[in-house]
Amino acid sequence: MGLDGGTYITRSDILRGQSWDVANADGTRSTRGGAVGPSTTFRKKQLDVQAARETKWSSCALSSQPLRPPLVADFLGSLFTREAVLEFLLGRSGAFADAEAEHRYANQLREAGGAFEHLQSRKDVFTLHLTARQAGGSAADTATPSGYVCPITDLAAGRGPFVALPACGHALSERALRQVADGACPVCGASYEAEDAVPLNGTPEQVADLRRGLQARQAARQATTKGKKRRFVFLDV
Repeated sequence: MGLDGGTYITRSDILRGQSWDVANADGTRSTRGGAVGPSTTFRKKQLDVQAARETKWSSCALSSQPLRPPLVADFLGSLFTREAVLEFLLGRSGAFADAEAEHRYANQLREAGGAFEHLQSRKDVFTLHLTARQAGGSAADTATPSGYVCPITDLAAGRGPFVALPACGHALSERALRQVADGACPVCGASYEAEDAVPLNGTPEQVADLRRGLQARQAARQATTKGKKRRFVFLDV
């Protein structure tokens, strides 16, 4: 992962690299891709999808650094190191611990292109509890760099759909949640509503649906806040 200069490949590097692979899929230096063969394109696409999936499960969506506890997730299913989110929220208010923090914030805005505009306060994330893989797991699980598994089925994160329950923060496989239909978290017993389960690192279609729902809730919350302010003004008069 490291280069001679001591740098490390980041989440953004991997995701951006997909366009370069497509442009050079035929082995030439053509910037327009040249004659791309079906078999070559398929292999590269498979590698790209796998690399992107593994990166999302092993690195913070904001900082691109390896995930480290304590962890949080947003209501779009992205994973973060909590420290990175707190620093980002401080940056939104114009407060920076040092020049490096200000530089990181500027880079995050440039790289994200508005993808994290919904992160406005600590209420926009919830504590996330991921279960670490135990030593002696299967060879397939060991190959998964995230090191997290479903606490019920032992399925490795990234090998199938996972969801998180904001009420308690536990993350588990979608299959495990379907097996328990009593509205209680199978890990801790906390109650939850089925529609509250957040798909983690979901498909683009899932993220789009989650974003629409999130925007609707934030708009309703802002309308309620404005309504309260109007009532206070009326009472003061």
